[in-house]
Amino acid sequence: MKNVNKYSLFLTVVLFVGLTTYSGAFASGKIKILEIGPNKVKAGVGFNVQPNGSSAMWVKTENATKDTVIFWGNTKLATYFQSPNLLTAGVPNELFSKPGKFTIYLIDQQNKQKTNSVSLTVQ
Repeated sequence: MKNVNKYSLFLTVVLFVGLTTYSGAFASGKIKILEIGPNKVKAGVGFNVQPNGSSAMWVKTENATKDTVIFWGNTKLATYFQSPNLLTAGVPNELFSKPGKFTIYLIDQQNKQKTNSVSLTVQ
């Protein structure tokens, strides 16, 4: 009877560890941009203006980490991790000073994973 209890305990531990590992791998899936805000701004006009006068944007995501950063073209933005589903960043005025279409994407600095990209239009 003692061996059966030890065997049951062993199987329970193995099952628990296996499920925990599997769910952790699933939760840390591929990072993806779902939506950005804003996706259109006016050249030279601040948006989502912060108390310090700077502009800010948000990115709705899947599976972002604390190591995930927002890029506006080739410019890495000072990114703030809110949750795996939301990142925010300050946007320097020079990035939206002239009209154009700009690529927004994310990079996880830990594993170098790059996401899909979306466009932001400066009118």
